[in-house]
Amino acid sequence: MHARATPAISWALLLTATILAAAIVPAQAHKCGTIFSIGNFQKKGKAPISARTTPNYCEAEAYYDSVYSEETEHFQIFYTLSGLHATTLPFIDSLKASLESAFEFEVNDLGMRKPQGRDTTHHYRQAVKAGLYPIEVAEIDFLRDPYDVLKAASCNGCFGVTHPDYKKDYRKSQIIIDNDFYYVPESGVTTDTVDVGGKSCPYTVSTEPLTNAAYGYSYAEEWAKGIRVTAFHEFYHAIQLQYMDLFKYSTFWTEASAVGIEEAGAPDIDDYFFHISTFMQETGSSIDRMSDYGVSLLFIDLYNHIDKFFDRNIWEQYAKHPGTPFEEVLKAVLGQKGLDIGNVFHDFATRLSFSGIRAAAIDSSEWISPDQPRWNNPLIRTRESFEPDTTNFAYSFFRGGTPNIKDFKGKITAALFQFGKAELRKVHTTATLDSIVNDSFAADSLTWIFSRIDTAKYIPILVRDSTLRAYPVPWRGSGQLCFTPLPESKNFIEIRNGRGELVMREPYTRTAHCIDGDTIKSKMKPGVYRFRAGSSGKTEKFIVVY
Repeated sequence: MHARATPAISWALLLTATILAAAIVPAQAHKCGTIFSIGNFQKKGKAPISARTTPNYCEAEAYYDSVYSEETEHFQIFYTLSGLHATTLPFIDSLKASLESAFEFEVNDLGMRKPQGRDTTHHYRQAVKAGLYPIEVAEIDFLRDPYDVLKAASCNGCFGVTHPDYKKDYRKSQIIIDNDFYYVPESGVTTDTVDVGGKSCPYTVSTEPLTNAAYGYSYAEEWAKGIRVTAFHEFYHAIQLQYMDLFKYSTFWTEASAVGIEEAGAPDIDDYFFHISTFMQETGSSIDRMSDYGVSLLFIDLYNHIDKFFDRNIWEQYAKHPGTPFEEVLKAVLGQKGLDIGNVFHDFATRLSFSGIRAAAIDSSEWISPDQPRWNNPLIRTRESFEPDTTNFAYSFFRGGTPNIKDFKGKITAALFQFGKAELRKVHTTATLDSIVNDSFAADSLTWIFSRIDTAKYIPILVRDSTLRAYPVPWRGSGQLCFTPLPESKNFIEIRNGRGELVMREPYTRTAHCIDGDTIKSKMKPGVYRFRAGSSGKTEKFIVVY
């Protein structure tokens, strides 16, 4: 099906212009043309000018022959069987079935709004029958006036693109699906020319196949699977345009939900695996700064653990309040269901921490997805003593150690591992945390899970009696040494060695106080020490070992 020997290029560009643009437009193979276009549009800050600026181009019609059309109940598909844009009839038959499956699932089953189609297609310039949504099958790297579609000369690795008529009515759109799932690489480009009517027309050749990261096959060979995942994905972008102008109001959820819906509608393909490895290394970052594609895991979690209609409610909120930050939209949707956004987000973070080989430690009903054991392992930092950050809309994982949470806002869960299984314990107060730290000495390992979203609160410092405690005990030479619960009636602690000699007097202003490791080492040698609040009262023992 791959017609690499036949000619092709965008009618608006010379070969040299195409290569130059490819060199300066950042691109990563295996991506969505819609989000690529939106990103380029947002960077420019205005609608791009036409790329038709040189006298040596060839018209788009020079690179294809007859245009054919086939109809289904809801779609009209335009394609050609010759030239660079050539496809095959089996490809079209597969596309027809996948598009109708996407319509059935996304519109009929999920109740999303039906997309509106453009009156005339962009590349082949064909009139569209009333009531049908237009699809063009073409080589995406060589479209007519690519700057109008992609806001760039080429895409270098796009499966498809949803192209709205944003100049007149952004709700009306069409989808262009790549004809063979080969693409033009950014470097090592193969070039050729073809004579058309006595004129030499340059073109670059699509040589690289798009691949499936989960199973390793080429979509150029397994094109029916490429069609399915692209149909579910790009049709969802057409649906999103019924709720909000995606070019005017930018949100990472545009792409995250489209990737999520392709997994919900075509779960056997697992194309989203391509983005998981990067996402799993982004712990500690705000979700709205992570890879848009990777945040699809949040969609999958909400779809499987809240309900399958949640995203319809999200886009209905966007329709009422376009441009609203996603966090506020999600809070409103969950609030309608009587759910707290902080709890839901923390449950997601907790489940995410059990990705990869760790998935076997919890019951499969708690997985985000049945695929979870096959995902990459999440980034889990190792610290003896540490302060978790308080970045909003973020989560982080730590292995072992004792956290200093006096300045932390958010929610905490500890996973105590014993014999390959995890016991999950939520931290409600500092007393809970102290108990977990004590119990961790009898466990095989301990993982801390932190998250924060919305108006997160400090973990309460619980003072149940006058008993003081130090942590971590023993202190092993790294991180901070902390003391709690300190009475508000006092303002310093005394630390004495085993002979009763005063080692240091440390002022404090809160009911929990920590001393940095360098100070501890400069003042205390390994041994047994005692401390108390103020200059009188009962002392408590702690041990320094390093």
